[in-house]
Amino acid sequence: MSEEPTFERFLAAVRGTNPFRSHRITDVGGGEATVESIHKNAFTKLVRVVQDAAKEPVSIGALLIGAPGVGKSHLLARLFQWAGEDRATVVYLHNILASPERMLRYVLNATVSDLAGHRGSDYTQSRLYTVLNRAVIRTGALKGRRMMTGPKEIEARKEALARLGAKIDPQNAVIPVLNAFLTGTSHASLGDAGAEKRAQAAVLWLSGETLGPDEARLLDQAAGEDGLALADDAAVERVLHVLAHLCALAELPLVLCLDQIDNLDAEAVRALMSYAHALLDRAKHLVVIVSGVKQSMLSLRTGEVIPAAAWDRIAERILELHMVSPEEARAILEGRLDAALSGFEEKEIEEVIAARKRDRLFPLGSAWLERRLDGVQELRPRDAILWARDRWEAQQDRLAAVGGKRWLKEWPGPEDGPKPPPVKLEDVIDAEVKKKLVEGTTRRRLQQASLPPDEDNLASLTHHLLARCAGKGASTLLSVEHATAKKRGKAAPAHHLVAKEKRADGVIVTTGVTFLCAPSGHGARLPLQRMVEDTKHTDKRILVTDEERRPLRLGGAGKAAYDALCKLGRQRFLHLHLDFAGHAELDSLVGLLGAARSHDLEIEHPRGQYRKVTEAEVLASFERQSLLLAHPLLRELLTEEIVKGGGDSTPPPAWDPQQTREHIMAELSWRLGLMAKELAQIFASRKKLHEKRFPEVWSHIKKTAQALHDEGHVHATATDDDLFVQLRGKK
Repeated sequence: MSEEPTFERFLAAVRGTNPFRSHRITDVGGGEATVESIHKNAFTKLVRVVQDAAKEPVSIGALLIGAPGVGKSHLLARLFQWAGEDRATVVYLHNILASPERMLRYVLNATVSDLAGHRGSDYTQSRLYTVLNRAVIRTGALKGRRMMTGPKEIEARKEALARLGAKIDPQNAVIPVLNAFLTGTSHASLGDAGAEKRAQAAVLWLSGETLGPDEARLLDQAAGEDGLALADDAAVERVLHVLAHLCALAELPLVLCLDQIDNLDAEAVRALMSYAHALLDRAKHLVVIVSGVKQSMLSLRTGEVIPAAAWDRIAERILELHMVSPEEARAILEGRLDAALSGFEEKEIEEVIAARKRDRLFPLGSAWLERRLDGVQELRPRDAILWARDRWEAQQDRLAAVGGKRWLKEWPGPEDGPKPPPVKLEDVIDAEVKKKLVEGTTRRRLQQASLPPDEDNLASLTHHLLARCAGKGASTLLSVEHATAKKRGKAAPAHHLVAKEKRADGVIVTTGVTFLCAPSGHGARLPLQRMVEDTKHTDKRILVTDEERRPLRLGGAGKAAYDALCKLGRQRFLHLHLDFAGHAELDSLVGLLGAARSHDLEIEHPRGQYRKVTEAEVLASFERQSLLLAHPLLRELLTEEIVKGGGDSTPPPAWDPQQTREHIMAELSWRLGLMAKELAQIFASRKKLHEKRFPEVWSHIKKTAQALHDEGHVHATATDDDLFVQLRGKK
C-alpha cells in the first residue's frame, strides 16, 4: 500500500527523480509531456500529408530535417500519439540494418512485427487485427452484419475481406493469408489452439519468413523443397501495397517513419532509400517519412548516396525544423514541470501549491531561466532541457545540504553552488556511452516487436561491429566478410560471416558464422547441411540461434546435420545460444556508432559546454570499457576463445514478487509517472534496507516494471540506464 502524498513525499520525489533527465525521444509511444505550440506549423503539415494520402490513391514522401536536438523525434512522437486517436497507422522504424539485398524484406519483417506484435497469443489486441476488421466494416463489405465472434460472423468477415481483395489484390496472393490471420485470430479468441497456430503461420509468411510443410498446410498451401516464402522483392512489395490499401479502407492510413536514417552507413542508406523510392512510386495510400540531421542528409544527397530521383520522391514534402524562441523554451520547461508536479497539486500539498503560485517554474525558478536566456535569440529544445536538468540537480544538492524546510524557505537559494571537480573527457564519454548502451538495449526489450528475430539483421549488426575491429588493437581478428547470395538462383553461402583470426602462435584460423532464426525444423535443415558440407573453407564453425524467441527446431534431416556438427568437437564447432538481450545489445552498439556518425551524440564537457562525440571516440570508449568483449559472440570472434552463452545467473530477490508489483502500481496510482530509481528508493526505505543493497533493489524494480509493461499494466520508457514508468492510459 502506498502512503498518502505529503510534503515529505514531495521532497523525496525531488531528491529521487529528475523530469529533465531525458532530452531525446526513445519511445514514440510514450506519454512524455509535449507542448502543442512547438513546431506547430510543421506538425500541421505532417498531419495534412497523412490526410492527403488517406483521401487520394497516391503515396507521399516527406523529409523531416533539422539540427541535432531541434525536436525531430519529438515531432514524430506527437504524430504517433495523434494517430493513436483513431486516425492513422504509424509504424516507427529505427536503426533498420540489413544487407542491401534483403533490406526491403527486413523493412517488411519489422513492419508486420510492429502491426501484429510479438505475442502470438494476443493477436486480437494487435493493430493488424483492428485494421482488417475496420476495413470490412467501413467499406460496407460486411453487408449489415454485426461485429460478433460467433462462427457465422467470422465466416462473414472472411467473405467480406475476400470481396475487398478482388479489387486490391487481383493476384489473390496476400488476401488469403490475411484471411487466415483474421479467422485464425478470431477462432483463437474462442479457445481454438489450432486456429492460433494458423494465425501465427500467417504472420510468419506476411513477415517474409520461410514456412515448412506443416505451417504451409495451415494456410492451405504447399511448401516446396525450399519451403514456402515470398519469392522476391516484387512479392514483398505486394504485401506492403495490400497492407497500405487496407489501412486506407479502414480510414487508418499507413505511415512508415524511417527515423535517423543518417545513422546508417552509406551502403545501407542507398539500399533503404532505393526501396522507399520504389514503394512510393508503386503503392497507393502510403506515407513514408524519412527523418535525419539536416547536415548529414544533405551530405548524403550531394555525395549521391541518395540518388537524385530517389531524393525528389522521398522529399516531395520537406519539413525543416528550426530552433525555438526563449518563450517556447519556457513553455517546454513548464510542460515538463506540470506533468511532474501535478500529482502533488491535485492532492493539495499546500507547500507545493503555494510555491507553484509564486513561480510556475518552481523548483527551477523564473529568475534562473531569465539569466540563462539573457541575450539568447533562439536555441534548441535540447539545450533548454539540459539546462533544466543541471538546475534540478543543483536544487537536489541544496536540498541534501540544508534539509527540506530550510530549502523551501530560502528557495531559490544561492545563485551558484560549489563548482564540481573537473572530470576527464574520457570518463565523461565512457559514462555517456555506457548509459546510452543500456538505454538502447532496454528500449528494444520494452518494444520487442521493433526488433524481430532475423538472421540477416543479426549478421549485419555483427559484421558492422567486427569490421571496425579487424586488424586493430589487441584483437585477433584480421578480416571479416559478410557473404550473401548476390543473384537470384545462386546457391546460398554456407555461412553469413567468414572471419579470419590470427592466434598467438601465428596460425591463421578461418571461422564461419551462421545465424539461424528459422520458425520450423524445415527451415533449419538446409543451413545446417550447408555448414556440414563446408569442409574446405573453414577451420571452425559457429551456429548462432535466437534461443529466447526462436530456439532451434530440428526435423529428421536437420537433427542428423546438427549431430554431425556436434561430433566435430568444441574446438571446431560451437553452438552459441543468444537471448533477446544479446540481439538488442548488438543493435544498441551499432546505434551508438550511428548516432556519433550523424553528429547526434553529445556530452557536456566541461560543465555547461556541449560537444559532439565522434565515431572514433565511441570506438575508443568501447575498447576502454571492453564493451565488445563483454558480448559472447563478439568476444568469440575477437579473442579466439570459446565462450559459453549464458543466461542471467543473478539469484532471485528475497522479496515477494507480488508485493513488488503492488508497490509499483500503488505508487503510480497518484503520480503521472516515476523513475524506477525513485520507486526503488521508496521501496528500500520502507524495507529499511542497507544502502549497499540498493543496486540489487533497483535492478529488481526495473525487471518487475518491465514485466508489468509486457502485461500491459504500465508503460515503461528507457531513459539512460533507468526506466520512466507510467500507468497505462495516463498522459
